[in-house]
Amino acid sequence: MTNNKSFKNFLQIVRHPKVVIFMLVGIGIIFLTFLTDNNALEIAISGIASVFIGIAVNNFSIIDTHQTEENKLKPKIAHSLEMMYITINKIKRIQAEINGNDYIKNELTELEQYMRLAVELIKEAELT
Repeated sequence: MTNNKSFKNFLQIVRHPKVVIFMLVGIGIIFLTFLTDNNALEIAISGIASVFIGIAVNNFSIIDTHQTEENKLKPKIAHSLEMMYITINKIKRIQAEINGNDYIKNELTELEQYMRLAVELIKEAELT
């Protein structure tokens, strides 16, 4: 199962425009070596092709690393959101227990609003 998933991930990254364009340009340039009989020119053409293929490999590794980091970050964000919801509920319970002290109630209401704003900002950032 994991090998199949890894292979699908590999194909997905290879099909990314930043990878496939440079790879195809490099392969296309390599085919130019068939049109010449000059060994020095063939080496020069191969060198240019290797630059494009190297850029494709670099883009591949950047995209793969980014996806890996995102996958590690998603559970941490989910746990943070859950803790923020728990904090909001705790603030509501404390607010319900306070009798007569309007200043503290107002401060807790403001704190709850800040927490809700933080939750919304995290959710918004997570979608982009």
